[in-house]
Amino acid sequence: MENAHFEEYNIFMRMLSFILLAILFVSLNAYAQIREKVEVQLVNVYLTAFDSRGKFVTDLQSTDLILKEDGVPQSISTFTNLLQDSDKLGETGVPLTVALVIDTSQSMAEAITGQQQKIDIVKNAAFRIVDELRPDDQLTLISFHDTAEETLALTSDIKQIKEDLLFEDVAGGNTALLDAIYFALQKIKTAFGRKLIVVCSDGEDTSSVLRFDEVLNNLIASDVTLLAFGTMGLGSSSLRGHFTLEKLAEESGGYAFFPTSLKELDAVMDRLRESMRSQYSLAYHPTRSAADGTWRKIEIVSKRAGLKLRYRQGYQASKEEALAR
Repeated sequence: MENAHFEEYNIFMRMLSFILLAILFVSLNAYAQIREKVEVQLVNVYLTAFDSRGKFVTDLQSTDLILKEDGVPQSISTFTNLLQDSDKLGETGVPLTVALVIDTSQSMAEAITGQQQKIDIVKNAAFRIVDELRPDDQLTLISFHDTAEETLALTSDIKQIKEDLLFEDVAGGNTALLDAIYFALQKIKTAFGRKLIVVCSDGEDTSSVLRFDEVLNNLIASDVTLLAFGTMGLGSSSLRGHFTLEKLAEESGGYAFFPTSLKELDAVMDRLRESMRSQYSLAYHPTRSAADGTWRKIEIVSKRAGLKLRYRQGYQASKEEALAR
């Protein structure tokens, strides 16, 4: 009798082991399939288009574009006209996160006309940028001279933003422009939706610790776009400052605006505000899916003659699993 019970017990344990192994095999197979799907990298790119007259183009379709990564054609998975998307939703569309970076160094005390200083022009520009925000957008206010400081954390409270802007003034000291841009990048690079750094400065960097190429590489490796309002054409000018802002803006898919007279301010501000909204968003799964940490060059060409495109020039492939760039 005991032998019969023992034999039944052995049979039961063998069956149980078989069932557990089968469950484990199915689970591991399902996990591998899920992991394979998750690890497919999704690359997001924001793009702006303008014609030969410098006017923003707002009616592009995905079929108008040729997309390549390291010279290899890619298929566009999603394509969104953010301006039209916003209009359809009736409110904000994709939320916008802005780091508004204001130069408060001693050079901003330079008088332009009468009692009006560079800092006054920059503050007026900043108010007009804030007026472009919508209910779901958010903004952080950063001022800089020798160092950068977040004077207002990310918020959607327009009234609070404007109140804080009123108190922005020349603090003196040198100009750590590159350090301030890097500081702003760290504040918003993980935010959801579109991300902009808007720099208001005369561009004359005199004290940054970080090098230009360090900041440039970090900027274009992110999906943050830089827009610049430079006062170099108003008062004393800096060719080096002009190059710094222009290059950082261009490589990240943005624009730098340099009014040369007070009469141009309104037109320049209109273009800057328009560039905040006149963008497209596209995404694709690279045919080269290896998460090897290499630099990948992005190239987008318009099939329409005469159009110029601005977008980030590449990205750093992830070395980790399940990261979207």
